[in-house]
Amino acid sequence: MFFLGLDIGTTRMKCGIYGEDGEAVYFDSCDYGEKKWTDETYIDVETIYDKALEMLGRAYRHTPFDSIAISSLGESFVLLDADDRVLFLPMLYTDPRGEREAAAFEKNAERIFAISGVYPQSMYSAYKLLWIKNNRPEIYKRAQKLFLVGEYVGYRLTGVRAIDHSLAARTGIYDVRRLEFSAELCDLLGIDKDLFSPSVRSGDIIGELLPSVKEYIGAVADVKLIAGGHDQVSAAIGAGAVSDGICSDGMGTVECLAVPYRNAFESCEMGVYGYPNVPHGVLGLYCTYLLNLSCGSLVDWWLTKAFSDVSKENIYIEAEKDFSDEPTGLLVLPYFGGASTPYQNINAKGSILNLKLSDSASRVYQGIFEGLAMEMKLNLDLVAKHGVSPKMIVATGGCSASRRALQIKSDIFGLPVYPLKIKEAGICGCAMLGASALLSEDIGSVAKRFVKLGEPLEPRAEIHQKYKAEYEKYKELYLTLKKFY
Repeated sequence: MFFLGLDIGTTRMKCGIYGEDGEAVYFDSCDYGEKKWTDETYIDVETIYDKALEMLGRAYRHTPFDSIAISSLGESFVLLDADDRVLFLPMLYTDPRGEREAAAFEKNAERIFAISGVYPQSMYSAYKLLWIKNNRPEIYKRAQKLFLVGEYVGYRLTGVRAIDHSLAARTGIYDVRRLEFSAELCDLLGIDKDLFSPSVRSGDIIGELLPSVKEYIGAVADVKLIAGGHDQVSAAIGAGAVSDGICSDGMGTVECLAVPYRNAFESCEMGVYGYPNVPHGVLGLYCTYLLNLSCGSLVDWWLTKAFSDVSKENIYIEAEKDFSDEPTGLLVLPYFGGASTPYQNINAKGSILNLKLSDSASRVYQGIFEGLAMEMKLNLDLVAKHGVSPKMIVATGGCSASRRALQIKSDIFGLPVYPLKIKEAGICGCAMLGASALLSEDIGSVAKRFVKLGEPLEPRAEIHQKYKAEYEKYKELYLTLKKFY
């Protein structure tokens, strides 16, 4: 059997096929633009579906697959009428519409967090839906179905309405303990609960591809759609973070640590910090996200600015040539795109302190990785107060290719850091869910074959102690500088 994972982002889609042995046999990707509609920017779900069909056709011609599972961005949703015509395209999660609606329910934040695992905030589907109800009432009245992006593609492929628990949690009105859309929150916000699909567990079989879809992609046998997950949860599964104690660290354009744990946060303080309770793809587990908005984007910016005259083949060698085992003494606050968790301040700015004329561009480059690691250490320390403490880190994404950078992270965290050998953890996670469903294996057993880790970077006790002193200074940095923003 072969299992296809499909990962849908805002402007890019990727897919891969894996065999029962966990080996990848195919990879493909494509880009698509956002859509302008009434002078505003939206996610172009119709183009996304068309591109998905084309991609599935190419993939099936290469290796006929038995299952599809979809990983996708969260929050953004499309509204359909009774005849499945698109009424309203998905707004970007960064779209400010919904801010007033979310602010109106801050007085209910404690109860909302207790049920949904998230704090009232405009990024979540519920508050953007309220904006539509308040500002486009004629559209809201005609709406019969609401789909998040990955869920929409799954519906078009099978005709079955179903959303997995982790994606449903990104709506802001999903009961993360009862694993159902909350009638209490729908009543509180004045939202029609019937707009939402029945929820299922990641790895459940949703249904088979429609005959028209099978014909289009050239499938000669049944292909089942397996419930996938929110992109961060899917990537965590693909990185082997399928039990508490293992944390996946996606070091892409932004950085996200997805940390599994057993008992959902009770304190609304965690919601204020921006840490959600998200049902994991493994039943009984939850996952929270520790986010930094500048990771690969900051690294690429510095490489472009400081090493513009170095060839592409040699740029990383040149950038790391002055790396030292000792802390640089630089303090880099990596808020070059604003601050996410725990400060939630989009107006925060990046800073580099303690620069000297003798500091080389390579030394600053090391300082950047120190700052990125210290920012995530700050987040880990906060969630540790609520009982969430990983014992090992699995690093994925472009920045994880540097073992020097991962050694810095290990020394600062005081934890072993494992590089993930595969490039696309989200796709692998979806393929793993397909394998688990069709082979009737638990996800832990599947992970033993699919998840391939490199040699770990272990913390060095003496260097860890030196970084602890620097970290104590780092913790004061934002609190000191925020008044200057």
